[in-house]
Amino acid sequence: MQRARGQVAATADRDLPLIGFHRERQRIAEAVRKHEPLLLLGPPGAGKTRLLRFALECASGTGVYLRFVSVFHNLLSSFARELIAGGHLPVRAMVVGLDPLRWCTRQTSVHLKGLIWRAVESAPRLVILDGVYDASAPVYRFFQRVYYTPGVTMFAAARDPVSLGALHKLFWDPRQTVCVPPLDDHGAASLFDSATERFGLHRLELGDFRTRTLECARGNPGQIVEMCRLAADPAYVSGRHILFAPLRIDVMARFLP
Repeated sequence: MQRARGQVAATADRDLPLIGFHRERQRIAEAVRKHEPLLLLGPPGAGKTRLLRFALECASGTGVYLRFVSVFHNLLSSFARELIAGGHLPVRAMVVGLDPLRWCTRQTSVHLKGLIWRAVESAPRLVILDGVYDASAPVYRFFQRVYYTPGVTMFAAARDPVSLGALHKLFWDPRQTVCVPPLDDHGAASLFDSATERFGLHRLELGDFRTRTLECARGNPGQIVEMCRLAADPAYVSGRHILFAPLRIDVMARFLP
Protein backbone atom coordinates (compact mmCIF):
# COMPACT_ATOMS: atom_id res chain seq x y z
CA MET A 1 0.00 0.00 0.00
CA GLN A 2 2.74 2.46 0.93
CA ARG A 3 4.62 1.83 -2.28
CA ALA A 4 1.53 2.30 -4.46
CA ARG A 5 0.78 5.63 -2.82
CA GLY A 6 4.35 6.78 -3.27
CA GLN A 7 4.22 6.10 -6.99
CA VAL A 8 1.13 8.22 -7.74
CA ALA A 9 2.94 11.40 -8.70
CA ALA A 10 5.74 9.57 -10.49
CA THR A 11 3.35 7.91 -12.92
CA ALA A 12 1.13 10.95 -13.49
CA ASP A 13 3.60 13.79 -14.09
CA ARG A 14 6.46 12.13 -15.98
CA ASP A 15 5.82 14.30 -19.07
CA LEU A 16 5.34 17.56 -17.17
CA PRO A 17 8.13 20.10 -16.64
CA LEU A 18 9.96 20.19 -13.32
CA ILE A 19 8.68 23.47 -11.92
CA GLY A 20 10.25 25.25 -8.96
CA PHE A 21 12.75 23.63 -6.57
CA HIS A 22 15.59 25.88 -7.76
CA ARG A 23 17.55 25.62 -4.51
CA GLU A 24 16.98 21.86 -4.30
CA ARG A 25 18.12 21.34 -7.88
CA GLN A 26 21.29 23.30 -7.20
CA ARG A 27 21.97 21.18 -4.12
CA ILE A 28 21.40 17.97 -6.07
CA ALA A 29 23.63 19.05 -8.96
CA GLU A 30 26.38 19.95 -6.49
CA ALA A 31 26.09 16.59 -4.69
CA VAL A 32 26.32 14.70 -8.00
CA ARG A 33 29.36 16.74 -9.05
CA LYS A 34 31.12 16.24 -5.72
CA HIS A 35 30.05 12.57 -5.32
CA GLU A 36 28.30 13.33 -2.03
CA PRO A 37 25.43 11.19 -0.67
CA LEU A 38 22.06 12.85 -0.34
CA LEU A 39 18.74 12.06 1.32
CA LEU A 40 15.48 13.62 0.13
CA LEU A 41 12.61 13.77 2.62
CA GLY A 42 9.01 14.78 1.99
CA PRO A 43 5.41 13.56 1.98
CA PRO A 44 3.89 11.62 -0.91
CA GLY A 45 3.61 13.82 -3.99
CA ALA A 46 6.21 16.33 -2.75
CA GLY A 47 8.34 15.91 -5.88
CA LYS A 48 11.08 13.62 -4.58
CA THR A 49 10.97 11.25 -7.55
CA ARG A 50 11.11 14.09 -10.07
CA LEU A 51 14.14 15.52 -8.28
CA LEU A 52 15.83 12.13 -8.26
CA ARG A 53 15.30 11.85 -12.01
CA PHE A 54 16.85 15.30 -12.31
CA ALA A 55 19.84 13.83 -10.48
CA LEU A 56 20.05 11.13 -13.15
CA GLU A 57 20.18 13.86 -15.77
CA CYS A 58 23.01 15.54 -13.87
CA ALA A 59 24.86 12.22 -13.94
CA SER A 60 24.50 12.14 -17.75
CA GLY A 61 22.18 9.16 -17.59
CA THR A 62 24.79 6.82 -16.10
CA GLY A 63 23.02 6.38 -12.77
CA VAL A 64 20.97 3.45 -11.51
CA TYR A 65 17.42 4.23 -10.38
CA LEU A 66 15.78 1.73 -8.02
CA ARG A 67 12.25 1.80 -6.65
CA PHE A 68 12.44 0.32 -3.17
CA VAL A 69 10.67 -2.97 -2.55
CA SER A 70 10.57 -4.76 0.78
CA VAL A 71 11.51 -8.21 -0.61
CA PHE A 72 15.31 -8.14 -0.61
CA HIS A 73 15.77 -10.62 -3.46
CA ASN A 74 13.42 -8.61 -5.67
CA LEU A 75 15.41 -5.47 -4.90
CA LEU A 76 18.64 -7.22 -5.89
CA SER A 77 17.06 -8.50 -9.11
CA SER A 78 15.90 -5.01 -9.95
CA PHE A 79 19.41 -3.64 -9.34
CA ALA A 80 20.95 -6.25 -11.64
CA ARG A 81 18.36 -5.57 -14.36
CA GLU A 82 19.06 -1.85 -14.20
CA LEU A 83 22.78 -2.48 -14.62
CA ILE A 84 22.05 -4.63 -17.66
CA ALA A 85 19.65 -2.08 -19.14
CA GLY A 86 22.17 0.68 -18.53
CA GLY A 87 24.79 -1.08 -20.60
CA HIS A 88 27.10 -2.13 -17.77
CA LEU A 89 29.46 -4.28 -19.86
CA PRO A 90 30.67 -6.80 -17.21
CA VAL A 91 27.06 -7.65 -16.32
CA ARG A 92 25.72 -7.59 -19.87
CA ALA A 93 28.42 -10.06 -20.92
CA MET A 94 26.92 -12.62 -18.55
CA VAL A 95 23.47 -12.52 -20.17
CA VAL A 96 24.29 -12.39 -23.88
CA GLY A 97 21.55 -14.28 -25.70
CA LEU A 98 19.47 -14.66 -22.53
CA ASP A 99 16.36 -12.96 -21.21
CA PRO A 100 17.74 -10.53 -18.56
CA LEU A 101 14.54 -10.60 -16.49
CA ARG A 102 14.40 -14.38 -16.37
CA TRP A 103 18.13 -14.64 -15.74
CA CYS A 104 18.01 -12.22 -12.79
CA THR A 105 15.05 -13.89 -11.12
CA ARG A 106 16.76 -17.29 -11.32
CA GLN A 107 19.92 -16.16 -9.50
CA THR A 108 20.34 -16.56 -5.77
CA SER A 109 20.56 -13.51 -3.54
CA VAL A 110 24.15 -14.40 -2.65
CA HIS A 111 25.11 -14.51 -6.32
CA LEU A 112 23.35 -11.24 -7.10
CA LYS A 113 24.97 -9.45 -4.18
CA GLY A 114 28.45 -10.46 -5.29
CA LEU A 115 27.70 -9.59 -8.90
CA ILE A 116 26.39 -6.12 -8.05
CA TRP A 117 29.22 -5.34 -5.65
CA ARG A 118 31.81 -6.27 -8.28
CA ALA A 119 29.93 -4.27 -10.89
CA VAL A 120 29.78 -1.01 -8.94
CA GLU A 121 33.39 -1.43 -7.82
CA SER A 122 34.58 -1.84 -11.42
CA ALA A 123 32.44 1.04 -12.74
CA PRO A 124 31.13 3.29 -9.93
CA ARG A 125 27.85 5.07 -10.61
CA LEU A 126 25.19 7.20 -9.05
CA VAL A 127 22.84 4.81 -7.22
CA ILE A 128 19.35 6.08 -6.39
CA LEU A 129 17.00 4.31 -4.00
CA ASP A 130 13.54 5.85 -4.14
CA GLY A 131 10.61 5.35 -1.78
CA VAL A 132 12.51 3.72 1.07
CA TYR A 133 10.19 2.28 3.68
CA ASP A 134 11.26 0.25 6.71
CA ALA A 135 14.48 -1.12 5.20
CA SER A 136 15.67 -4.32 6.86
CA ALA A 137 19.11 -5.11 8.31
CA PRO A 138 20.11 -7.23 5.25
CA VAL A 139 19.21 -4.31 2.98
CA TYR A 140 21.36 -2.02 5.10
CA ARG A 141 24.34 -4.38 5.04
CA PHE A 142 24.12 -4.72 1.26
CA PHE A 143 23.88 -1.00 0.58
CA GLN A 144 26.50 -0.21 3.20
CA ARG A 145 29.12 -1.73 0.91
CA VAL A 146 27.66 0.09 -2.10
CA TYR A 147 27.60 3.37 -0.17
CA TYR A 148 31.26 3.15 0.80
CA THR A 149 32.54 1.98 -2.58
CA PRO A 150 35.01 4.62 -3.87
CA GLY A 151 33.47 6.67 -6.65
CA VAL A 152 29.87 5.64 -5.91
CA THR A 153 27.36 8.40 -5.13
CA MET A 154 24.21 7.24 -3.36
CA PHE A 155 20.92 9.11 -3.09
CA ALA A 156 17.82 7.96 -1.23
CA ALA A 157 14.30 9.31 -0.76
CA ALA A 158 11.79 8.62 1.99
CA ARG A 159 8.77 10.18 3.63
CA ASP A 160 10.65 10.89 6.87
CA PRO A 161 13.70 9.62 8.77
CA VAL A 162 11.68 6.91 10.53
CA SER A 163 10.67 5.44 7.17
CA LEU A 164 14.33 4.70 6.38
CA GLY A 165 14.36 1.76 8.77
CA ALA A 166 17.87 0.32 9.05
CA LEU A 167 19.15 2.64 6.29
CA HIS A 168 19.10 5.52 8.76
CA LYS A 169 22.60 4.28 9.71
CA LEU A 170 23.81 5.52 6.32
CA PHE A 171 21.74 8.69 5.94
CA TRP A 172 22.10 10.19 9.39
CA ASP A 173 23.88 13.47 8.62
CA PRO A 174 21.51 16.49 8.47
CA ARG A 175 24.05 18.29 6.25
CA GLN A 176 23.33 15.67 3.59
CA THR A 177 19.55 15.89 3.91
CA VAL A 178 17.18 17.90 1.74
CA CYS A 179 13.63 18.42 3.01
CA VAL A 180 11.57 18.96 -0.13
CA PRO A 181 9.31 22.02 0.41
CA PRO A 182 5.89 22.66 -1.14
CA LEU A 183 5.72 24.81 -4.25
CA ASP A 184 5.16 28.51 -3.76
CA ASP A 185 1.98 30.08 -5.14
CA HIS A 186 3.55 30.95 -8.48
CA GLY A 187 5.04 27.50 -8.94
CA ALA A 188 1.79 25.76 -7.99
CA ALA A 189 -0.19 27.90 -10.44
CA SER A 190 2.33 27.22 -13.22
CA LEU A 191 2.15 23.48 -12.59
CA PHE A 192 -1.65 23.60 -12.63
CA ASP A 193 -1.60 25.34 -16.01
CA SER A 194 0.85 22.79 -17.42
CA ALA A 195 -1.23 19.90 -16.06
CA THR A 196 -4.51 21.22 -17.51
CA GLU A 197 -2.83 21.44 -20.90
CA ARG A 198 -1.25 18.01 -20.53
CA PHE A 199 -4.60 16.36 -19.70
CA GLY A 200 -6.72 18.41 -22.11
CA LEU A 201 -8.96 20.15 -19.59
CA HIS A 202 -9.51 23.43 -21.42
CA ARG A 203 -12.92 22.28 -22.67
CA LEU A 204 -14.09 22.29 -19.03
CA GLU A 205 -14.96 25.09 -16.62
CA LEU A 206 -11.71 25.56 -14.72
CA GLY A 207 -12.25 28.69 -12.61
CA ASP A 208 -13.61 27.09 -9.44
CA PHE A 209 -11.63 23.89 -10.01
CA ARG A 210 -8.40 25.86 -10.21
CA THR A 211 -9.09 27.73 -6.98
CA ARG A 212 -10.10 24.64 -5.01
CA THR A 213 -7.26 22.51 -6.38
CA LEU A 214 -4.59 25.02 -5.41
CA GLU A 215 -6.14 25.58 -1.99
CA CYS A 216 -6.41 21.87 -1.17
CA ALA A 217 -3.02 20.84 -2.59
CA ARG A 218 -1.16 23.46 -0.55
CA GLY A 219 1.76 23.39 -2.93
CA ASN A 220 2.02 19.59 -3.18
CA PRO A 221 2.85 19.00 -6.87
CA GLY A 222 1.73 15.38 -6.87
CA GLN A 223 -1.72 16.30 -5.63
CA ILE A 224 -2.06 19.10 -8.19
CA VAL A 225 -1.16 16.76 -11.03
CA GLU A 226 -3.32 13.91 -9.76
CA MET A 227 -6.39 16.12 -9.40
CA CYS A 228 -5.91 17.37 -12.96
CA ARG A 229 -5.41 13.82 -14.21
CA LEU A 230 -8.62 12.62 -12.59
CA ALA A 231 -10.50 15.65 -13.90
CA ALA A 232 -9.95 14.25 -17.40
CA ASP A 233 -11.92 11.14 -16.39
CA PRO A 234 -15.61 11.42 -17.45
CA ALA A 235 -16.59 9.84 -14.13
CA TYR A 236 -15.68 13.14 -12.43
CA VAL A 237 -17.34 15.43 -14.98
CA SER A 238 -20.93 16.62 -15.38
CA GLY A 239 -21.40 18.63 -18.54
CA ARG A 240 -18.50 21.09 -18.46
CA HIS A 241 -18.22 21.05 -14.67
CA ILE A 242 -15.74 19.00 -12.68
CA LEU A 243 -17.20 17.16 -9.67
CA PHE A 244 -14.60 18.30 -7.19
CA ALA A 245 -15.82 16.60 -4.00
CA PRO A 246 -15.61 12.94 -5.17
CA LEU A 247 -12.42 13.71 -7.07
CA ARG A 248 -10.78 15.19 -3.98
CA ILE A 249 -11.81 12.23 -1.82
CA ASP A 250 -10.22 9.77 -4.24
CA VAL A 251 -7.04 11.83 -4.48
CA MET A 252 -6.68 12.06 -0.70
CA ALA A 253 -7.12 8.30 -0.38
CA ARG A 254 -4.05 7.88 -2.59
CA PHE A 255 -1.91 10.34 -0.67
CA LEU A 256 -2.67 9.29 2.88
CA PRO A 257 0.47 8.43 4.92
